[in-house]
Amino acid sequence: MAAIDFTYIPVLDLATVRTNKSAFLADLQHALIHVGFFYVKNHGIAPEFLDGLAKLAVGYFDLPLDEKLKTDKIHSPTFLGYSIQGNEITKDKKDNREQFDFANELPATWSEGRHIHERLTGPNLWPNQSRLPGFRQTVLSFHQQAQELAESLARLVAEALGLEPNALLDRYVLPNQQHRAKLIKYPAVDQLDPQDGTQGVGPHRDTASLLTLLYQANSLPGLQVQNHAGTWIDTPAIPNTFVVNIGTGLEYLVQNAAIATTHRVLNPPPGLGPRYSIPFFLGARLDAKLTPIGIPQHILDQRPQVVVTDSAHQFNKVYKEDPGLYAVLNRISSHRDVGAKFYLQLAQEHGISTTTSSTGY
Repeated sequence: MAAIDFTYIPVLDLATVRTNKSAFLADLQHALIHVGFFYVKNHGIAPEFLDGLAKLAVGYFDLPLDEKLKTDKIHSPTFLGYSIQGNEITKDKKDNREQFDFANELPATWSEGRHIHERLTGPNLWPNQSRLPGFRQTVLSFHQQAQELAESLARLVAEALGLEPNALLDRYVLPNQQHRAKLIKYPAVDQLDPQDGTQGVGPHRDTASLLTLLYQANSLPGLQVQNHAGTWIDTPAIPNTFVVNIGTGLEYLVQNAAIATTHRVLNPPPGLGPRYSIPFFLGARLDAKLTPIGIPQHILDQRPQVVVTDSAHQFNKVYKEDPGLYAVLNRISSHRDVGAKFYLQLAQEHGISTTTSSTGY
């Protein structure tokens, strides 16, 4: 069977859930199986709040470098915090972006002898409140609202795949689990050195997560999705929407009934200034081996037989046996400096060089 060649990303209206839920679920089912991406509108997060969040994101990246480096990931084994531009490489090319990773606030509880994935959980690294008033409160408020939206979508995803609404959340998400999010800045091409190229982030799939919600915080182009025939499809910012995509964790757990589609970001063209985006990742639990859930056969029969991807597939076998170890290895591979400082022996055991950067997360 030939690869399905979608040419656009569908827009789903969450207001339809109240007026014609069966039609919404049919559209969602198609997006899950045949696209792996969709926009949502009428999602319930106020545009005024998102505008304020975007301004604070710009304010954070506009801080002097020495201030941002005080929140650098190198200060914590959680991989939460700041990454300077060019700290990651995807598909052997430099990623031209800065980012600030954050999560719901949880204390560090890991100690020697406990599973290594528990070391990923811990407090955020925050900039000085006086340098960026309201930043911490707004970022954490976004996290809470995004998580509530993602969990609502996870219930609808379950229904669209013929399951009970809480089938995914009850089985694959723990209470008080730490979920991650990012603030990202992609400089325009004319703000880069010529040898840097135009790769904001290279072709990848979102590993081990269930769903990603992406707020495109300004109107600049850059996000592209690879359809199942291998063609790149532009995914422009649509005001007051989130872009939602499937993670490889969900793809595995629902027996490929939902597709984790490859995507990338190109740096904005010259003269347009930086692109900003804010993703939230609803993660699958990491504490035990996960067994895929039973999906109705009529859903499984619709799965595409061919899906072209330019993404790498590192550590996939590890995920099926130990999701927690898989998550740690992917983060080490993404941020080799943090890996060298906190996880050197583990990196060496799994053949990850800590002298250069690469991304699998």
